[in-house]
Amino acid sequence: MLIKSADFIKSAQSPADYPNDGLPHIAVAGRSNVGKSSLLNMLVQRKGLVKTSQSPGKTRLINFFLVNRAFYLVDIPGFGYARVGRDEKHRMEDAIETYFRTCKRLSGLLYLVDIRMTDSPVDGEALDWLAGFDMPLLVVATKGDKLNKEQTRKALAEITLRYKLPDEPLVTSADKKTGREEVLEQIQLVLDGAASGSQGPSQAPKA
Repeated sequence: MLIKSADFIKSAQSPADYPNDGLPHIAVAGRSNVGKSSLLNMLVQRKGLVKTSQSPGKTRLINFFLVNRAFYLVDIPGFGYARVGRDEKHRMEDAIETYFRTCKRLSGLLYLVDIRMTDSPVDGEALDWLAGFDMPLLVVATKGDKLNKEQTRKALAEITLRYKLPDEPLVTSADKKTGREEVLEQIQLVLDGAASGSQGPSQAPKA
C-alpha cells in the first residue's frame, strides 16, 4: 500500500459525530501507553499527525484520520487507563463500546500489545471482549526494538499462547521504522475483503 495522503478529520464521542461518507474504517486500539500514536505516524509517514505524549491516556475521544481519501484509520482511546475521574472514565468506555457495536463501516481492527508485556490483564480482557465482534482482528506487537532476537522469539510465543492467538503478532518498531509494510499489507487485505463483501484475513483470538 502506497500512502499518498493522511489527514486528521474529526474527533467523536457519539455515532452522530462519526464520518458518514461510507468509507471503511480500520480501528487501532490497545492498552494505554502502548504506542498507538507513534505507530499511526509511522504507518502514514507523517511525523506529528497523531499527537504523542509522555503522559498515558491523552487520547480521550475517538479520532478519525482519512488515508488516501479511501479509508479511515481510527484512533481508539487506550484501554485500562484509570487516571481520570470516574465520570470521564465511564464516558470513554461508553464511547468505545458504542463505536464497536454501532459503526457499520468498521472493517477491521489492529490491536496493539507492548512486546515486553506478555501477561497484561488489560490486554487479556480487551482481546476477549473484542473477539466477540464479527471482524478481522490483527494483533501487532509494538516496541520491537526493545528486545533482542531471542527475547523477541520468546515474547511472541508467550503472547500467542497467553491470548490464544491463531498466529504470532506482527512485530513493529516506530523508532526503527520496522514492520510498516507488513502491517499495511494486512490492512490492504482487510480493505479488499470489505470491498468484496468477505471477511478478509483474521487473527481474532479464540475466547
